[in-house]
Amino acid sequence: MLPTGCRCSLLSCLRRDKGEAGRTDPRVADEPTASSLGKGSAAARRFAWAEIESVTAGFSSRVIGQGGFSTVYLACLSSSRLGAVKVQRSSERLHRAFRQERDVLLALRHPHIVRLLGYCDEREEGVLVFEYAPNGDLHGRLHGSGGKATLPWARRLAVAFQVAMALEYLHESRDPAVVHGDVKASNVLLDASLDAKLCDFGSAHVGFSAALQPPEAAAASRASSARARPDPVVGSPGYVDPLFLRSGVATRKSDVYSFGVLLLELLTGREAICADTGCRLAAAVGPTLSEGEVADVVDRRLGDEYDAHEAATVAALALRCVSEGSGMRPSMTEVVRVLQEKTTALISAAGCRPAGKMDS
Repeated sequence: MLPTGCRCSLLSCLRRDKGEAGRTDPRVADEPTASSLGKGSAAARRFAWAEIESVTAGFSSRVIGQGGFSTVYLACLSSSRLGAVKVQRSSERLHRAFRQERDVLLALRHPHIVRLLGYCDEREEGVLVFEYAPNGDLHGRLHGSGGKATLPWARRLAVAFQVAMALEYLHESRDPAVVHGDVKASNVLLDASLDAKLCDFGSAHVGFSAALQPPEAAAASRASSARARPDPVVGSPGYVDPLFLRSGVATRKSDVYSFGVLLLELLTGREAICADTGCRLAAAVGPTLSEGEVADVVDRRLGDEYDAHEAATVAALALRCVSEGSGMRPSMTEVVRVLQEKTTALISAAGCRPAGKMDS
């Protein structure tokens, strides 16, 4: 494992890099302001419902995110700061999920985990207030049709490295550990510098493992009671660990599997599930990558603007992450080490050399 100083040096460089986007709005700040957090406190604060209505103009502001159970509004927290207000649907079950996400986020602080600025729990519609990421999410950037430039290879590796560091923090630096439970491209936000912010902790679980009701048991329970209401599915199609689907137990290695799919997505430019065939990305490209034919699956939009050695490193690491047996999957600490040691594109994205990084 590399010394902490090496990692911190690279992290500071990555945060200084403005990427190709620059600042898209002067109201997007690096740190919370006193006006948005209250008297200079760095901690998330409790908002009144009337304040939430005010910063979203009565929930008529632009919708910047939409999920099955929530809506995210662009909010004007002050004259100098924008935010993202996530409003959960109203139900007792979803309010429990809101409280879980709030409580997990209140205990976290990492540069590549979205910052919780505040919350409102006055009503069943639980509300979370986050920092605003003006470049949307990674899924939209990789697969959207908005005419945006292709995400360069160096930036893709930087994003992978940043998400890996966030997961390492959750798995190894928290006691007890936190399992994110839904790592996917749409849960990776991109800030003004195209740096990654892992978000959506609604499926997170605290502890080395989180025993959840297996799908078969859940179905039997619903059948036995017409009034039973199913819980939201943990994980997303294409990303969810097959071992979790069979056992109903989410562990840190479940996050590693999902991260492996994310690596494949960054490498190939393809979605986790093929819209036409319904085939999982890991199953579609796994055999080709196992044979060493990495160039056959690299995102064609990159042309020749990528390093073949680095692509092979990412492919091999992704295959280890999506191994059927959890014991064959690396820890996120090992993932961070491999990415940092084996990819010079991280340095290119940062615009400087990390301390302690030697030429091979």
